[in-house]
Formats: sequence, structure tokens, C-alpha cells
Amino acid sequence: MEDNSESAVLAKAMREAGPSCCKSQASVNDVLRQAGFDNSNTPTEQDIARALGMMVSRQTKSNSENSWDFKVFATALNKNSVDWVKVVKALDYPRFKVADASGFEFIINAFRSAEKNGRLFPLEALWGQWSNAEGQISLLRELVAAPVKLLEQEWASSPRIFTREQFAQSSPEVLAHASVELETSVWNCIPLVETLMMLADNEVHDDVKPILDSGLKSNTELLFLGLVQLKTPWSSLHQDLVSKLLHVYLTGVGIIPQFVQTRLWQVNQGLFVSGLLDLYDHDRSSLAKILKITEDLNILNKVLEVKSFVFAIDLAVLAHSRNMLALDIWLQNRIVAGQDIFVRACLDYLSERLVNDARQNAPANKELPAETIAVFLQVLLGSSTSPENSGILKSVHNACLQLHPQLANVAPATEGGAIGTETSFSADVEETTNDYYKRIYRGDISIPEIVALLQQFKSSSDAREQDIYACMIHNLFDEYRFFSTYREKELSITSDLFGALIQHQLVSYIPLGIALRYVLDALRNPPGTKMFNFGAQALSRFQSRLQEWPTYCSHLLQINHLQQVHPEIVRYIQSITPGGVVAQDGSSQSTDLTSSVLPLQSVTQEVQRHMAQPAPSSAASPQASAPPVFTSLNVETLLTGRDDVDYETPNEQTQDKILFIVNNVSQTNIDIKLAEMRELLRESAYRWFSNYIVVKRASIEPNYHVLYLQFLDGLQSPLLYRHILHETFANIKILINSEKTVQSSSDRTLLKNLGSWLGGMTLARNKPIKHKNLAFKELLIEGYDSNRLIVAIPFVCKVLEQCNKSKVFKPPNPWLMAIMRLLVELYQFADLKLHLKFEIEVLCNSLALDLKEIEPTSILKDRPPQELVAHPATLTQDFERLSMGGYAPSARMPVQAAVPSTIAATQPDAAMEMVPNLAAFVTFNPPAFFNERPALKRLVHIAIDRAVREIVAPVVDRSVTIAGISTREMIIKDFAMEPNEEKMRKAAHLMVQNLAGSLALVTCKEPLRVSMANIIRTLFLQNGFTDQNMPEQSILMTVNDNLDLACSVIEKAAMEKAIPEIEESLTNAFNARKKHRERTGQPYYDMATYQSSRYPASLPDALRIKPTGLSPQQLRVYEDFARLPRHAAMVPVFEAERGVRTPLNTKADAGQAYPFHTNDVTYNQAPIPLSAHQALEKFAQIISELDKLISLSPSMPLAALPPNHEVKMLARLVPLIPAQSFSPDEMALTFSQKIVQLLYKTDQVLSRDVYAVLLEQLCALSSKVAKEVTEWLIYADDDRKFNVPVTVTLIKAGLVSLVDQDIQLARLIEIGRPGVVEYTIKLIRECVLSEQPCASRNEFINSLNVLNRLTQRGGKAVEPIVLLIEDIRRRAQAPREAAKDVDNSVLREQLAFIFAEWIRVYQLPTSNDKDYGAFINSIQQQGVLKGEEISSLFFRVCTEMSVESYIKYKVTNTTAAYQGVDAFVKLIVTLVKHYSDPQGVNHSGAKVRYLTTLLSIIVLVLAQAHEQRRGQFNQKPFLRLFSGLLTEMMMSYESSPGMYFQILTAFSNTFHTLQPLVFPGFTYGWLSLISHRAFMPKLLLAESGKGWASFQKLLVCLFRFLIPFLVGGEMRDTTRALYRGTLRVLLVLLHDFPEFLCDYHFSFCDVIPHSCIQLRNLILSAFPRNMRLPDPFTPNLKVDMLPEIHLPPRVLSDYTTSLTISLKKDVDTYLRTREHAPFLDNLREILAIDPNNQDLYSGGSKYNVPMINSLVLYVGVNGIAQLHPSKLEDSGSVNNNGDDSTKAASSPSQDGTSTSLTSSSSSSPPPMAQTASMDIFQKLLTELDSEGRYLFLSAIANQLRYPNSHTYYFSQVLLYLFEEATQETIKERITRVLLERLIVNRPHPWGLLITFIELIKNPRYAFWDHAFTRIDPDIEKLFDSVSRSVKRSI
Repeated sequence: MEDNSESAVLAKAMREAGPSCCKSQASVNDVLRQAGFDNSNTPTEQDIARALGMMVSRQTKSNSENSWDFKVFATALNKNSVDWVKVVKALDYPRFKVADASGFEFIINAFRSAEKNGRLFPLEALWGQWSNAEGQISLLRELVAAPVKLLEQEWASSPRIFTREQFAQSSPEVLAHASVELETSVWNCIPLVETLMMLADNEVHDDVKPILDSGLKSNTELLFLGLVQLKTPWSSLHQDLVSKLLHVYLTGVGIIPQFVQTRLWQVNQGLFVSGLLDLYDHDRSSLAKILKITEDLNILNKVLEVKSFVFAIDLAVLAHSRNMLALDIWLQNRIVAGQDIFVRACLDYLSERLVNDARQNAPANKELPAETIAVFLQVLLGSSTSPENSGILKSVHNACLQLHPQLANVAPATEGGAIGTETSFSADVEETTNDYYKRIYRGDISIPEIVALLQQFKSSSDAREQDIYACMIHNLFDEYRFFSTYREKELSITSDLFGALIQHQLVSYIPLGIALRYVLDALRNPPGTKMFNFGAQALSRFQSRLQEWPTYCSHLLQINHLQQVHPEIVRYIQSITPGGVVAQDGSSQSTDLTSSVLPLQSVTQEVQRHMAQPAPSSAASPQASAPPVFTSLNVETLLTGRDDVDYETPNEQTQDKILFIVNNVSQTNIDIKLAEMRELLRESAYRWFSNYIVVKRASIEPNYHVLYLQFLDGLQSPLLYRHILHETFANIKILINSEKTVQSSSDRTLLKNLGSWLGGMTLARNKPIKHKNLAFKELLIEGYDSNRLIVAIPFVCKVLEQCNKSKVFKPPNPWLMAIMRLLVELYQFADLKLHLKFEIEVLCNSLALDLKEIEPTSILKDRPPQELVAHPATLTQDFERLSMGGYAPSARMPVQAAVPSTIAATQPDAAMEMVPNLAAFVTFNPPAFFNERPALKRLVHIAIDRAVREIVAPVVDRSVTIAGISTREMIIKDFAMEPNEEKMRKAAHLMVQNLAGSLALVTCKEPLRVSMANIIRTLFLQNGFTDQNMPEQSILMTVNDNLDLACSVIEKAAMEKAIPEIEESLTNAFNARKKHRERTGQPYYDMATYQSSRYPASLPDALRIKPTGLSPQQLRVYEDFARLPRHAAMVPVFEAERGVRTPLNTKADAGQAYPFHTNDVTYNQAPIPLSAHQALEKFAQIISELDKLISLSPSMPLAALPPNHEVKMLARLVPLIPAQSFSPDEMALTFSQKIVQLLYKTDQVLSRDVYAVLLEQLCALSSKVAKEVTEWLIYADDDRKFNVPVTVTLIKAGLVSLVDQDIQLARLIEIGRPGVVEYTIKLIRECVLSEQPCASRNEFINSLNVLNRLTQRGGKAVEPIVLLIEDIRRRAQAPREAAKDVDNSVLREQLAFIFAEWIRVYQLPTSNDKDYGAFINSIQQQGVLKGEEISSLFFRVCTEMSVESYIKYKVTNTTAAYQGVDAFVKLIVTLVKHYSDPQGVNHSGAKVRYLTTLLSIIVLVLAQAHEQRRGQFNQKPFLRLFSGLLTEMMMSYESSPGMYFQILTAFSNTFHTLQPLVFPGFTYGWLSLISHRAFMPKLLLAESGKGWASFQKLLVCLFRFLIPFLVGGEMRDTTRALYRGTLRVLLVLLHDFPEFLCDYHFSFCDVIPHSCIQLRNLILSAFPRNMRLPDPFTPNLKVDMLPEIHLPPRVLSDYTTSLTISLKKDVDTYLRTREHAPFLDNLREILAIDPNNQDLYSGGSKYNVPMINSLVLYVGVNGIAQLHPSKLEDSGSVNNNGDDSTKAASSPSQDGTSTSLTSSSSSSPPPMAQTASMDIFQKLLTELDSEGRYLFLSAIANQLRYPNSHTYYFSQVLLYLFEEATQETIKERITRVLLERLIVNRPHPWGLLITFIELIKNPRYAFWDHAFTRIDPDIEKLFDSVSRSVKRSI
């Protein structure tokens, strides 16, 4: 297109005149005159710029002899005043573009030749944003690619990202990286980076991306440093790049990250610190890395000034531990600067660390050292703090003392004084104290006397006597750690003294707690040790005071061996404990020993609670609150003796050395490592080392068990062996009793590994496993009883497998065989799963035993059920817990605390629990028969349970689905004008529950009857009955009596499941009414439903829908569902929720026992109203249960829980309680008040969600409660309300009106209420600016206005407000998609209803095209298809609904899953059919354009789903959608070829957009679509092959996607399936469309990896269907005589595009002149690929493979033309570079059987060796390395195809190169290329066979004389096989 603007006149004239107009100044003046310029009218800079741009565009199309001479042109123009800088700037005009580097150089040279003032080329002209963005990008592309020397001076004068001078103070390594080369880099320019980012943020993003990618590959660090120096605000792309690269450079190691960090700190300290904070928040363990960075840059003090106190304190502590910081001075300075805020941060930090240390969550080397805690305490105690912080400081101080008693004497730090950790006494006091102790141990003074003396000193007014008292207590506590070294006599005296101190109250408060803790720790030592004796003797001295500390008593009772050794003490404690029972978890309702002194904060209580628990050696024992399932495992007696060892964790340095030895030990260096370990490992570290070996090594590294055991043997330490054995048993006990092990295969693997380790330590070494430590048979029986054989059997088998290494415990060892017999009984009679049976089989094979020959025991067969024998009185309770459903949330709660775990607690499918008390209502008929055989009752229970489980799922799903659809349709119709969503919800619940329950009841009855009877018969047969004595009558009677009961269980399950289903189905309708009411307050109406033709306005008045909603009479229809009578047998099921027999109300309703026979009870019997006390008690129990459940997953939101989760089920019970009380409103108000208090106390996400839901339900129950709650939440004067997470939760729940909240906040801000501003800012950020906003900025308009006025005051206080306002403005400038989604929710719902109606119409069997057309007309009248915006939204909604419908029903109902997709297909086809051109010109083109628009919308939805769901993306609905469209379009428009081809083209373009490289998750569907019968053959059969190019692009996309998977060698199953699919597509093309493969073979070979030989052969074997291939094995075949051999092939691929312009020019010149050219010497460098541009799709080669392929074919085609100048061939290629075939001579073979390539003509053309083409080929063969030769020869072999001139010529070239090669390796390489293509499966290209046969048969090539054919026996066999094959063929 020509530029006709006024400024283009000169350029047009010069273009018409050509380059000759610039040969002289006269010719320039002439053309100026032609353009209308003279002395009075001179060209402007814009005119000159147009002319320059024209020269640039024409430059690449002219040769050097006829080019533009700009210097002459500029000389003529310089006669006038021309500003050449403005000329460059004026290049910003439409359609200006630089095509290549030569054009860019032309502009630079033109400027330099024209500029006479010495100015540099104006790079600044290229910056900023041009009007012609495309032209600017082309200039920038060439600018970045140009050599630096081209604009060296210009670059040096531009603003730099860095200079070497800025790194003068850096390390030598960093300074070396900041080299001159890097400094002079093109990318070291800030304006360049700024301009690229500016362009990248516009619509030309795709054009700029390659430039940025090149910068990221070549100079990533410069690009990053440039990005961080740009002005804010940054675009999203900018922020994304900076954040990703910042993380890389902060976590990286090496010189480049140090270089970047140094410069980043210089230019953007804020971003640097922000990056460190993000790194710290993401991974706390990165703190050491952060400290290293600050140390390297010497910026530690600066970074520590950050406002994130937690980060600063943590970093300061680490720096202090490495002697890089004086922590005390830093803390004092920060407290002075930050005052109370920083003090509170320090206290919070200490609290968190103390709790973690107390829980022993952190490794020993990660705990906060006592010295560091001392520094904190001394600084904090010496600082002035607020009263609030002072109270917290006391609590933290107490917690520190509990954890580290040695800190008891820490004193506050004085200003300017040194900080110490001990209290010092005077020498006189110390001497007196020591003298007293000497007298005590000599017996000169008795314990009572010293106690009296200490009491006197304690109350004395004499300071010296008080010091003596303090010194004696202090020294006694300090000596505690050495008590284990005392002799028996001295220790006994010390014990009495210690106990006397406590008994006579000589110590109190903190010292008392320390003393009690010391006694408790001593008692936890093994019996018989000195420390245990000390603790027991001291305890007996103050035994009378134990009643003061109930919690302390509970901890004492948890010490099992205390009861064994001193039962009298335990009996005394039990007698003084209230009720004689102590909570199993160690808690008590009484206060702790310190609670009477000072109420501590939560952190102190947490530390005390954990510190009071036993300190395990490696892993804690199972929780006492849950008795262990396996009691046959005991670890208490493993460690005895050696009480003189003071165990401790070694320091970090020693740990690292020990771990290094363990990591590097092997069989070759074990002796060396043992010597090193003996020097390091001390007995005090045995406990830590044992834990490490067992937990970190043995449990996860079974392959190294032998090595580790050998290593332990080498240490020769029996004590270490006992410690490791103890750790092994302890961890086995934890794992085998853990619930998680039953569910987790990984945990079971750990247990099996520990079993192998235990067996290796004991049995394999002929050492027994004592029965008192582990009883194997008892363990298996316990596993059988508790349904945990999945845990027990693999563990036992792994232990016993080690017996094959033993001499003692091999078969027939009686101990071993007894266990094996029990395993065989389990194998045969326990109904084991296959993998458990396999474990036993493997054990037998390992022990060389025959499973069939082992006689099983009869232990399990003869023994009655243990639960019936052990607890006959609790049978009912046990079976109540053998539940069949999970709908009662308390089903897992034990009925009585004393009842042990039974089979009820171990049902494998806990998720199916439905009724907790079903067993209580099972009847047995006749009773006498079952009373005589109580074991049969258990079988009946199991049968009912199993029968219900088998049938419940399908029956419930079917019933709920049918009831849900019916209810939804009825509710939407009847409530179309009902504004109250709660009334609508209640009606829907009543209807769907009744329908689902009734349908489930009638469906399940007969199948359930048959199933129950069959299961009972099967169980009776397995337990001693036979077919002859089977009690059929009793079975049938029992089944009939319990059938209604079982049916009621299923009915209840259906009713429960129906509620969430209908909730989900009607969610949009509920939300639409709620939003409509909140926004407008006007009456609501669903116009789409109301106007539907199905509900005419002619209905009677009683049935007609009214604007005010349903009348009371109409609503009565739904209310009557609640009044329908139910079957009497349903009472026990439903009454469980109405207060009869649930664990929650057992206490309240004590004495209300429900009878077994329920026939006299009616459903309509009203429950007794609850008293206020009963209601509150029930509420408290439910809240307690909720708290326990929430603690299991506190951070999970409520919405993420499944519908029938226990938390949700429990929450539903709360609103039922007020409804059953005497005063529902008052009780609901009381509940709401308690819930509000709980809501503001919790910090758990799930707790907040649950409490908000409870509050919402209570508000819905009572309008009075709703009013009171709303007023308090908004208007109450209470600081607790300023809790942002709670407020956000309430807003989302709809409990807080944003309008009222906004007004109230604005008022509070105006009156200056403290804390409101900060709260408001945080609230707005969370609601408006978070990732999932729940409000818009307009809903906070009043607050924002008040805050905006506050900013006018200035100061630091308003900085957060300013930042908030700026963030909101920035968000407002971005696309407001979120707000639009909120506004469009109602519209989307209406559009969804329209599509749902279309689905209904489509599914009607009577619907036809007329009905479809009528529907289209109706939605057109509604305006759905008129506007582009609403129509696009409509089709998007249709696509999303179709996909969601498939995902929802894909498992349950495959047919229903595709209904939405198929209906959408029909809708699109119908719309296209009815669409017409609005102008009435081209209806066909308009239909195609409309279809293209619809396809683009589908692509957008697919892209969004692909991005959001990622690994969960499901391609099936989209595949169905596109395939359906293809099929429908073929059926509708195949008869119109012209339009049909346009439709196929639209689909082709769509598929190209969806290519696998962009959407890998759609790959399989995409391959199915491009090979679809309605696409691929139709596109390829289009007239004149118009569709070939489109399909070629799709195949190239497929091959490019496959490259990374095919070059890697071994393929995965997914890749193999895709590869096979590709092969099948190619086979179809080879059979049906071989010409297509022939014509595009070059493009396909370019993108197929060289490792895919068969794939390439498949393409190269194609030949035209009108050709008959001659047999290549025909004797004496004269190839040169074949008529086809002279015809050129048609090549539709453009094989010259990969050649650079310069290379093509040099090749053309050489082919024409054959004069030596420099490019021949540089071929290797020219053909090499740029390492920076290498990607996955280059196949891993260092060469540019497409360039080599293009060069070979281009040179070959020209070589053919040179050999036959009189017969130039027209190859049909895009470049028309073909000629006639080549006739070359070769000698026939001597035997006359060779395939002859000899010319039959007597006059031969010039020899091939004398052509320029052959010169290039030979040069390539000699200059390239091994890889390059292979690629070059493969390119030649790619032309060996069917008979044509190219095949003949390149065959001759290959043979000639083989013959003329002087290097053996070259001939071997040629042979390899040919041979590797022949040894794969067929097909083989014809030309390849011809060439190879000639090579091995013609003696002139002496093929068999070469050494490589005999170099290896396998190679020799291969060649012999090929030779025989060829001879047989001949």
C-alpha cells in the first residue's frame, strides 16, 4: 500500500526514479524539482525521513551495483538548513519498518554521512513511545542485535544501568564480573529497558516479547537491574519479572547474584529489603542465607532497621549467635526508638520460640539458647514498659524459668553496665553456706534443724541472713544436675532436704515450681536409678501437700513404673484426687500450682503444660487420651542401669561432624569412619545419636541396614546398642498405634522398615526379642480384633524375614513356627486382602517354608468374640458405636469414658457412618434362639451393616438426583416473584427431603431384604452352620422385623444428602434475591421464568404467581410436606436428632431410654421442651465437640469441607436447640452472645467460618436475635470489634451491612476514636484490594472520604492512608473484572436460565427445526443476541455450563454429562444457520465470520479452564464440543463447497490457536480433532489443494510439540500413546493423501528429530498415486532409463527461508563464478546455532538443522541446473529453482546384477566432480565435525525418495562422496546414515534402497574391504544379514 500523504511526495518521486537519482547532485536536484521543491520550498525533515525510509525498504531488494547513495542526497540537501536529529525522529510515520540489519546500518551511516556538526546518532529518538509502534520495534530489534562497536560512542553517552566505578569497593570477584565487556553491553542502558517495558504493556506485547527474551537469555542481570531502576508505578508484567528475578538472585549462589545484590542495594534498598522479607516469610530456614547476604554487603545494621520486628529480631538473634552483633546493645537502642511496640514484638517472639521449644518441635540445635533468652530478659526487665507489656513480661519470664531454671537469677541490665547471667553472693556468704552443707553431710546438723534455721533466715530482717538463705537454695538447685554422681548416703540426705524445703514452704512461687519440676523429672527415670530414688524419697517428704496441686498429681499418675515400685504413693494420690479419676491428657479442672499465685498468660500455660509432660528420648509415646490399640508392645524395661550418664544434645559443630561421618560411611572406608566416630561420640550423646539413627536413617533407608549395623558393631558399645534398641521399639510403638498408619501407605512403609531393622538387630544376630517387650502372637490377635491387620501383618513379616540369617531362629524353631502357624490361620480364615496374603507368602519363601504344609492354629476359630467376653454388660453401647452412618456428628464419641475401644471404633469406612445407635433397635426373632447363641447377634448386626452399605450409595444418588431436579423446577417456577430467599430455601428443603426419602424408601426395600438374608446365611455358614441345619425361619423372621429399620437408615441418608444438593442447585437463585434486596429494596421478580410460555397468566387466581410472592395458601403446599406421616420404624433414626439417644444429650436426658420395640411410637409425638439449663448444656457440648474437630484442621476454610463433614453436621444441630426450648428467642439470643464472644477470641480460619455460620443460622431463626446482633456488631462501643479477619468473615456471611459499617467507621474516625484509622485501613485492604475481594471501593466511600481529608494534615501518621488511596487508584485503573463479575451475576443467572431452557427444548423428543427456530427468535426478541457484549457473555455462559455439567455428571451419569455440550453444539449450528449479513451482501461470509466469533469465545473459555485447573483440566467436554461442531457443519454445509471450505479454514485457524505447545492439557483432544473424519479428509480434498497449507501448519505444530519428548530417549506411557497416534495419522495420510506428504516432505523433515527414523521414513516413502514404483531389487535395473527419473518433484515447502540473506548471496555468487569465497572457510561457524537462542525444539543440536537442510537442497537444485542447462526443470517449489534430472556415470558391477545408475547416453554432461555444487558438498563434509557431517549427510538422505531428478542426483552425490572420501570415518558416517534408516521397520524410501544396493554391490566402492564392516562381531553380523537380504531379494 502506498503512502499518499503530503510528506510522501518526495519519497514517491525518488522511488519512481530509482537509485540513479542519487548518483549526482544534479540528479538529486532534478528529482526535488519533480517533487515540487525549489529554493523557496525546501523539503522538511518529515519529507527527508520518508525518503530515507523508502531507501531502507528498497535497500534489501537491490544489489550493490545499483544501490542508493545517501551521501550525495544529503550533500544536496545540506545546502539548506536540515536538522538531521529531527530527521531520525521523523521516522515515526505510518508503515515505516526496518526489515533487517542492513537497513538499520543504512540509517546510521546515512545520519553520519549527512550530519556535519559532529553530533552522535540520536539514540534518544528511539526511546519513548512512537505512534508507529511496529516501526519502533523493528528499529529496537535491530539495535539490540547490532554489534556494540557500531554505536560504541552513542552507547557510552547514554544513561547506564551500572558503571565499573560503582563497584570499586566490592570484592575482586564481583569487580571482575563487572567487566568492560559487560559495561559496554547493549543492555546496559536504562532508556532501552524503559522503552521496551512501555511497549510490552501495550497491544504490541507479542512483538516485544522476543526482544525481552533475548535480553533475559543473554544479559539477565542487566535487564533485572534496569527494571528495578525504572520509575513506579510498574505494570503487571514488570512486577512479575522483578519478583521472579529478585527471588532468583536473592537465593542464588555465585558471582552473578553477588553482583546483582551489590547494585540492587545501591539503587533500590526498599525493594532489596522487601525481597529479603518475602524470602523470610516464605521459608524461615532461609534466615542464614539472608544473614550471609547482609554480611557480604556489610549492610546488617541497615537491614535490622526494617519495620518488620519479627524478621529483625530473628535476624539479630542469628547474628548474635555468630558473634556479628551485640544483641543487648541493639535491643536497648531499638527499644529506645520503638518503645512499647518493639517491646511487645520481643515478647511475642520469645513466646513463640518458648512454645515451640517446649513442644520440642524444633531440633535441638535450633532451640533458642538460654544465653540468648537471658539477654532478652535482662534488657526487657531493665526497660520501662507499659502496664500491659509488664504483665506479659512477667508471664514470659515465668515461662522462661519453667523451661530454663538456670535463669532464675537473671537480673535486669543496668544502663551502660555489663550483662551477666548469674546472681553473685559475697565471699563471706558463700563460705558460710558451704560450711552449713558440710555440717549437714557430716551429720552434725539434722534436717529438721536446718529447716528451722532456713525458716529463721527467710523471715529475718538481717540482710546477711537473707543472703545465706538465698545462697543455700540457689546452690541446692544448681547441684541438681550433679545428683546422679552423688553417693547413696549423700543423695539420701539431699532428698530429705529437698523434700523438706517443699513440705515446709521454704520455697514458693517460681522456685517452688522449679523444685516440683526437678522431682517430677527425677521420677521419670527408670526404677532403681539414683535419680528415681532421689525423686521418690523427696516426694515422700512432701506427700501431704500433694492435694494442693491436682494437675501435678495427674502427671505423677501417668508415670507407669511409679505405681509398680511405690503403689502406696499412687494409692494416696488417687485417694486425694476428686473422684479418683484424673484426665488422661494430663489436664484437670483444678488450677495448677502456680495458678494460685498469679494468673499467667497463655504462653506460660502452654510452656508449663508441655514441660510438665514426660520428656521422651526420641519420640513421644502415644497420647494418653487414646489408649493404645496394641498393648503387646512394651519399652519401659529396655533401658536400665547406667544412671551416672548425664545425657545431653551435642553442640551444633559436633552434630555436623557426626552426621558427616554417617553420610559418608561405606564398606570401603568403614574402619576410618569408625575411628573418627569413636573420637567424637560420647556416652552423653547416645540418646540423641540413637534417635537420629533410627528416625532419620533406619526408618527410611532399608538398603543400608546392613552397613549401619556393621558400623554399630564396630563401635563396640553395649549401652549404645540398648539405646538404639529402645528407640526402635519406641518408634514402632508410636507408628503401630497411630491412626495415620492405617490410612497412609508411606507410614506403613516406615513401620516395615523399622521391622526389618529390629529383626536385623536381634533375630539375625541370634538375639531374642523378649516376650515382655514384643509378643508377636498377641500383637496379631490384637490386630485382628481391632481390624488393624493391615498394620500388624506386614510388620511381623518384616521382622521374621530376618530369621533366614539366623542360626538359632531358623525353622523348625518352635517359637518361630508358632507365630507362622497363627499367620497361616489368618491367611486361610481371616478374609485377608491380597497384599496381606502376599506378605505372608513372601515370608514363607524367605524362610524356605511351604505355606500349604504349615498346620494353622485354631486360636481365632475357637475363641468367642472378645468384646462379648470382656464386656458383656456394655454390649449395647458397643453396638451403638458399630454405626452405619456419619450423620450424627457425635457418632465417634464413647458412650462411657471407661469403655475400651471395640470393633465399633475400627470400622473401615468411617465416612459411611449414619446412625450412632442403630444396634440398640435391632430385634431378634425368635428371641430364645438368639439368646442361646449370643455370638449370632453380632453376625446379624454385621449383616445389616453390610447390606445397608452395599445399597445405600446407588439408591441415595438416584433418589437425590430425581428429587433435586423436580424440586428445583417447582421452586423456581413457584417462587419466581418471591423476594425472601429464606422462605424459598425452607420450602425447597421440605420438598426435596420428603421426595428423596420417599423415593429411596420404595426403591431399596426389596433389594435390601434379599441382600440381608443372603449375607446372614453366608456369615452363619462361616461360623459353623451348614446348609442342612441353617435356621431359615429365624433368618427370615429377623430380616422382616429389621427391614423397616434398615430402610429408615437409607431414607435418612437420602434426606440428609438432598439438602446440600438442592442448596447448590439453587445457590444462584438465593444469591440473586439477596443481592437484589440489598441493592434496591424493590420487589423481586424473575422475568425469564415469569414470561415463560409454560406458565401462562390465564391460570386461576389461586395458582397464579403474584408480585408479592407466594400467598399463605400457596405456601401451605410446601409446609404440608413436614406434616406427612412417616413410618413408625423411622422413629429411632430421626429421634436421634430430636434429643432421644445421642451422646450429646445422654446426660441431659438421663433416664429417657428408648425401647427396642418402637411400634407404639408415632412420628408426630412432640418432644418435651428443654429447660434453659439443658439447652445451655447441649450448646456447650456441641461447641466443645466443634472445637476438637476444628483443632484437627484449623486453617482450612469451611467451604473446603465436604457437605457431610462432621463439623457441618454438628453446626446444623445448634439452631435446633433453641427451637426445642421454652423460649426460643431468648435462648437464641443467649447462644448468639456466646458465639460472638468465641468469634472474637479465636484466630483460626475454620473457627471463624463456623461461628459466623452459627450466628447466621441463629439470626435467621429469630428476627429479634438478628436485630440485636446487627446493632452490636456495628454500633457497640467495644474495642474487640476492631478485628479485621472476623469483620471480613461477618461481611462475607452477610451479617454486617457494609453501608452501615462504612457510615459508622467514618463517624468514629471523625471523632478521633483511637485505633479506628488503622483498623479501617486494614479492613479496606482486605475487602477491596485482596486477591478475592468481597466489596468494592464504593461501599467504603464515606470512610475513604474521611481518610482522604486526614491526609491533608501531613506527617508520618498519614503515610498508610496515602498508600491505601494510591493502591485503590491503581486498582481502579486496571480492568475491573471482579466488579464486573459482581454486577453481571444477575445477568449471568438469567442467561444461564435461557441456556437451561434451550437444553430442555433440545432434549424433547418431539422438537424439530421449527421449534429450534422459534426459540432463537424468542431470545433475539429478548435482546440476548443483539449487543456484542451480552451475546459474548451468553455464549461464554453456555460454554461454561456445558463443561461444568460434564464435570458434575461424568462419573454418575455419562449420558447426562454430555447433554449440555450436545445442546450447545445444536445451538451454535442453529444460530449460524439463521444468521444473515446485516447489509444483505454476503450471507455466506457473514455466517463464517459469526462462526469464527463463536469459536474464539470457546477458545477463551478453554484457555481459562486450562490455566485455572492445570493438572485437573478435563479435555473431554471440549473435544466433544468441537467434534460435534465438525460433524454438524459437515452435514449442513458439505453441499456448498465454497462456504464449507471457509468453515474448515475457520476450524483450522482455531486448532492452530489451540496447538499443544500453548495448551498441553488439550493435546490428545487436539490430535483427535485434526485427524477427525469431518476435518482432515475434507480439508485435504478441497479443490486445487487449497487446504493443504493449513493442514501442513497443524502437522508441524504437532511435530514441534513432540520434539522434547522424542529426543530424550525413553518415553513415558503418555508420550508413547501420543507418538502412536501421530504414526496412525501419518499412515492414513500415506495411504490416502501421499501427494500431500510428497509435496511438504521438506517442512516435516525440518521439525522431526533425527532420532525418529521410522517417522521420517514414513514421510519419505510417500510417492504419487499415479506412479508405479519399480522394484529396487530387480536385477540389472537401469535407473537412468526410468521415465520418471527425469521429472522434477514438486516441493511446496519454502526451502530458502532458513538461509540468511548474506549466505544465500554468497552461495549464488560462488555457484555462478566458482571463485574462492570466504564463506566456504567459515561454514562451520555459519551453520552453528547461537547458544543463547537454543531451546528445547532445536533437538539438542549445536547446529542450525533447518539451515543445513535448506543449504543442501538449494545447492543440489542449482547443481542439477548447472549439469543440464538446456533442461531447466520447473520443480514447482516456492522458489522455482529446479531443473531437469541429472545423468551421471557409474561403472556397473562385475556380476551384472547391480542396480545400474549408468547413463545410457553416449554424450555425458560435465562430470559431477567439476561443479561448484560438489565443491560446496565436499567442503561441508571435510570442514564439519562429526555431528555436522551426520546432519549434512542426513539432509542428503532426506532427498532419496521416489523416482525423480532429485533422488537420482543426490544418490549420485552420496556415492561420489563415499568414493572420493580419503578418511575412513567419513565413509563410515555415510554408511551409518544409510544403514540406520534401513534397519528399522518398514516402509523404506525407494531411493534409499537403490543407493544402498549400489553401494554394497558395485565393486568400485569396495564396500566390503573397509575395516568398519568387520570391526565388531555384532556389526559384522548386521552387515552379513543386510547383504543376504539384498541377495535374496535379487
